[in-house]
This record gives sequence, C-alpha cells and structure tokens, in this order.
Amino acid sequence: MPDFDVVLIGSGPGGYVAAIHAARQGAKVAIVEQKATEWGGTCLNWGCIPTKTLVQSAEVLRTVRRAAEFGVKVGEPEIDWPAMQERKDRIVKAMRQGVQGLLKSNGVEMVTGRGRLAAPGEVTVDGRAVSGRNIILAPGSLVARPPFKGADLGLTSDTILGIGKVPDSLVVIGGGVVGMEFAGIFSLLGSRVTVIEMLDQLLTPLDPDVAQRFQQLMAKRGMTFHLPARVESLERGDSGFRVTFEGQQVEAEQVLVATGRRPNTADMGLEETGVTLERTAIKVDQHLRTNLERVYAIGDATMISMLAHTASYQGEVAVHNALGGHPVSADYSAIPGCIYTEPEIANVGMSEAQARAQGIEPRVGSFPFAALGRAMVLGETDGLVKVVAGPDGGVLGVAIMGPRATDLIAEGVLAVHQGLTAAELTHAVHAHPTLPEAMAEAALDVDGRAVHIAPRQKAAAARA
Repeated sequence: MPDFDVVLIGSGPGGYVAAIHAARQGAKVAIVEQKATEWGGTCLNWGCIPTKTLVQSAEVLRTVRRAAEFGVKVGEPEIDWPAMQERKDRIVKAMRQGVQGLLKSNGVEMVTGRGRLAAPGEVTVDGRAVSGRNIILAPGSLVARPPFKGADLGLTSDTILGIGKVPDSLVVIGGGVVGMEFAGIFSLLGSRVTVIEMLDQLLTPLDPDVAQRFQQLMAKRGMTFHLPARVESLERGDSGFRVTFEGQQVEAEQVLVATGRRPNTADMGLEETGVTLERTAIKVDQHLRTNLERVYAIGDATMISMLAHTASYQGEVAVHNALGGHPVSADYSAIPGCIYTEPEIANVGMSEAQARAQGIEPRVGSFPFAALGRAMVLGETDGLVKVVAGPDGGVLGVAIMGPRATDLIAEGVLAVHQGLTAAELTHAVHAHPTLPEAMAEAALDVDGRAVHIAPRQKAAAARA
C-alpha cells in the first residue's frame, strides 16, 4: 500500500498550493523540496516577492522625490541599499516560514532533498523511497542562458537581487517582463539603463499599442532602447562590461541577462521512467496528466504559462483529477499577466491584434487615466484602460497601463472568465472617485458612450 495518497516534487506556488488542496480533501500528502532555504519555490525566494519588494522601495523613493508636487516639503531622500536588501530578505524569510507553517498545519509531510521519479507511484529523495498513489511533478524552472559569447558573465534575475550596490549604469539584455521590471527598479534608483531586445516590441505578447506607449514613456524618463537588436557578445570592459550588438557597443557597470527561463526537469528520472517531454518541458493533457498513469505535472515545468498564479490554478485542477473527482480541464483563457513597472501594466485575454489575427473584427474602447479624477488626485495620470470586445459586445480582453493596473485587472479577468459583455460591465456601479471607474468608461467607449471625455477628443486623448 502506498505511503501517501499524493506525493509532490517541488514546493513553489504550484506544489505547496496543490499539497494544501489535497490535504484539505482528506488526502495523506507528502511534498519534497530540494533545499531547506527554498520552500515556496522561485516565486517566493527569487522572483515575485523579492522583486516586488524592491519595486515598492523604488516607488517610495519616487513618491518622496515628488513630495513638493503635493505641497509637502522634504529634504533630498537618500538610497539605503543595504536596508532595502534587509527588508527584502526579511519579507522573503517570513513568507517562506509562512509556507512551511501552512503545510505543517495541514498535516503535509515535508521532505527536504532532491526528488526523482523512480516509477509511477514512487519517488526517491536522496535514495529514500517514498510511494504515493498519485505523483504531481512541480519542479519549476531555472534561468535560461542565451547562446551568445560571454552570456555567463552577466547577472541573472537571481544574482542581481544580491548585488552590493546600485550600479551607476546597467544594460538589460531582454525586454520581457523580468527585464523591464528590473530596468524600472534600477532606473528609479538612479542607474542609467539601456535595454536591448531581440524582437521589435517590448513585453511581447502584450498589446502592441500599450507596449509602444510604455516604451515612449520610459524613453522620456531617460531609458535607452535598442530593438530589434541581437546581442553578439558580452565581455569585460574598461567601465565594467561591454555588450556588442548589431555592430554597436555599449558599456555599463553591470549587465543583466534576462532572456527567459527553462524547465527544471534535468536529473529527475523523467527520461528513465518514460515521461514524455517536449524539448525539456513535461507534456501534459488538459487534465494535467502526463503519459504515465497517475503522474501529473504543473507549473513552469510544463511551459504552458510560466506564472505563479497559473501554477497554483493547475495545482488545484491536478489535485481534483488525481483524487477521483469528475475530470476537470484546465482553462487558460482568462489568466492575467501583471508587470510591476512604473506605471504598472496588466492584461488578460486577447489583445486587439490577437483578435484580428483570429479573423475577429473587434470593437475597442479605451479611456485615459489623464481624464480620471482619482488618477489626477494621485498624480498618476499616465496610461489607459483598453477593452477589446467581439462583434456581439462580449469582452475578449482587457489591457491596462497605469496606477494599480495589477489590481484593477481582476475585474477584467472576471469579465473574460464569465463571458460578460462590455455593456454588462458598465451596468455594475463603480464607486466615485476610484481607479476602477476607468474600466467602466473604457467599456462604455466600446459603444462610443464614454462620459468623461468629449466624443471628438476621445481618440486624441487616449493617444496622449
């Protein structure tokens, strides 16, 4: 008889959430984590939490520097980088202990060591056999190094968190979410930031209109962009490092290589046990099942959607299916994407361009934060809300750039998930004065009915 009903490998936001769901359904659960210092996974220890802690510190600095705009006199603020680092580490430690406490309080057995799949129904942890009726693989992902010469000289999204000082200059190779979040942090902290992106757009696959507006705004604030541009080499230079790209060179004190992540599936026994991989990602069906009976996989290792909240959602679906419920298929149509830049960016569902690519003639409404009372009060008027609807008015997607976009997107997620129309969004009363009013106005604008912007000025103001 198996030792456990469910055994999980990996304690990130997929693994630990799945473990708790299983335990609360009465299952006997064990979870394996490779290192004692990494409970909670990449998100908690190296990704979401530490980076957003630094984002908050940078935003506080920006707010203090703008105090005079609000009638408050203060001296010139000073950056205390060691204190920022200490705060980051303290929050990460507290949350890591919180995850361990949750697992313990739910009766989940925590096992520290390298977990490998030995066979369907059996995992080994540093040689110790642990059997389970169901196995859920949640090993997460690792930083991916690009193939250009000297790529290993650059900082990664892991190592940049521990640098000893704010660099005077920083080159960011990769204009995706990770790269632009760090570019934003260090730009606000005073670094001269240069971004080199291989594609012709930042933050792909974000709505191109929003991505272009964001790039223009960042350029006004002093960032330098090179795109599309392919990096040829990275080497040590007179002032730190030298990056060569497209026949040009740029030097900087530090270089961040932020060109993506790859599944953490090596040395897990997957090839030996016959688990089907697509390159290095674990192949799963709509129920999160691998090709092996009662072996499931979730999170970054599947490369379906490398987001913490997707992993948590997949964990819930996998547990439901593993424990014998009526099979549930994972639905990724309303997964939000959140980018913690300044201003924030968030999106869900289809962009206008994606809708057109699928042969849909979308109806699009937008509303600028510059016309919103609450945004004016906050002094945060950059950006807009954009609602993409189908011919029948059904909300296909929402994109937001502006204050608290990552919080505001929740309404868009609900609209896409529940199949609401833009008109139904407008029928819900939005409190005044609040930021969510911009969502209601953008939904009204789908039919040309936005209230707080003159009809003849709508298009021009939205472009401002």
